[in-house]
Amino acid sequence: MWPFSGKPKGKAASSVTVAQALELLADAGIRTRPGISHDDLLFSLEGTMESPVDWTNLLCVLGSEVERDKFERISDDIWHFDAECIEDDGAYVRVLEQFAILTKGVLPIKDIHDHVDIENKVAWVEFVLDGKAVRWDLEVSDDWVDPGLYSRLQELVSSRAAGKRFFIIGLGQDSLISFGDESMKRTLSKLSGLEFQWE
Repeated sequence: MWPFSGKPKGKAASSVTVAQALELLADAGIRTRPGISHDDLLFSLEGTMESPVDWTNLLCVLGSEVERDKFERISDDIWHFDAECIEDDGAYVRVLEQFAILTKGVLPIKDIHDHVDIENKVAWVEFVLDGKAVRWDLEVSDDWVDPGLYSRLQELVSSRAAGKRFFIIGLGQDSLISFGDESMKRTLSKLSGLEFQWE
């Protein structure tokens, strides 16, 4: 089971509007992707740009996909991650690709391949980093992500980006994950009322 569990409340609806919250988040390093409109955001968020913001809900929507048309990702700066997602080959490829996107080039992993066999409890992922092949054998627990994967990725980035790492808050079986320095982590925690952690 994904280890970063808990049911934090965060800040519910407040005097800050959705529009104001997006400006504050942009200053902190959490932005929508080019081409994502307010209508795209509100399609999942509901309400209007002047509605009081529910910070946890807003961050979860930002970390997800537009729930229509091409289902494009809303932001590359935060990820709403459901850890119960490992069902077959390709699952770990998608997970690693998303972690890499969060780092903005700090973790330029290439040629990602995996194998997942839940029934026989076999899973592995391999990729190329800095011209070197890396292979990780992974723990199988039904369709949960191996809890050691996050720590391994954290180790990789810690030596590559001074002061920047992944930070995370557990929401149950799902989590919010971002990448940045202590100042970004602290600002995002203060805005949202969610206590983001490195580990």
